[in-house]
Amino acid sequence: MTKLYLIGAICGIIATVYLFGITRGREKCIQQIATQTTTNIQQQNIKKEKIHAEIYRTGIRDIRDILRAQYTIAD
Repeated sequence: MTKLYLIGAICGIIATVYLFGITRGREKCIQQIATQTTTNIQQQNIKKEKIHAEIYRTGIRDIRDILRAQYTIAD
């Protein structure tokens, strides 16, 4: 009878460790995805800043405003 308890305890420990490993793996995956997303958003913001600086420096913004004022969707 004690052998059955011992085998049951070992199986329980193995199952617990397995489930803990699955949970830990999911947490690491979520953390990596969050880090990658944050990095991508930061890179996009840097690109937007460069593009906006280029647009305002070259005066394209004024041309866009003039075109928007002259041409609408109804035209």
